[in-house]
Amino acid sequence: NAQLLKEKHGIISLEFYFGITGGVSEQSNDEQSGALEALEPPLRLECLEIGDYKGKMPVWHLNTEYTKLHSLKLERSHLWEKLISITSLKVLNVIKMPAFESLKVEECCSLEKFPHHMPALKWLDVALFDSLEQLPDHRPALKPLMVWACYGLKALVNMPALESLELSYCHCIEHLHDMPALKSLMVRRCDRLKTLADMPALESLE
Repeated sequence: NAQLLKEKHGIISLEFYFGITGGVSEQSNDEQSGALEALEPPLRLECLEIGDYKGKMPVWHLNTEYTKLHSLKLERSHLWEKLISITSLKVLNVIKMPAFESLKVEECCSLEKFPHHMPALKWLDVALFDSLEQLPDHRPALKPLMVWACYGLKALVNMPALESLELSYCHCIEHLHDMPALKSLMVRRCDRLKTLADMPALESLE
């Protein structure tokens, strides 16, 4: 019974896959949204996988009481763009999303691993991380990047298309590597930042 799922406190791992053969779902986006909303997990959940999902974010994703959740895997879930306040999350996997263009991740303080397979990612906003030391390199399409209060972050590398970078309260970063397309750079309270590499297109620096 989906209505009772959140009350099954012994469940620590769940997989929700909406696809059928060939990864194509017979459900509409609204039907998928309703189904996932009804499948609210128990608060002691540790691992969650969601695949072939085209619906909206469920309201329960805003619940900050999922303090045990440490692994989230999203597979072919193109509309999933924002994660908020999963403070215990250590691993975030985004699989087979070649058209995934936008991602915002906030207050996942324990996150240690960031998604790698997002070649079309154009917009990224990350904030309030304690454990993340490096964003994955090779982001060929990424243009704006906002990074705020990622206290363990040590490096930003291999972002050839990056045009705008906002970097705030990232106290471990000492050096910014070559960013040939960067036009706008804003840096606030990055106390250890010592050097900037070659940025031939830079037009604005704050």
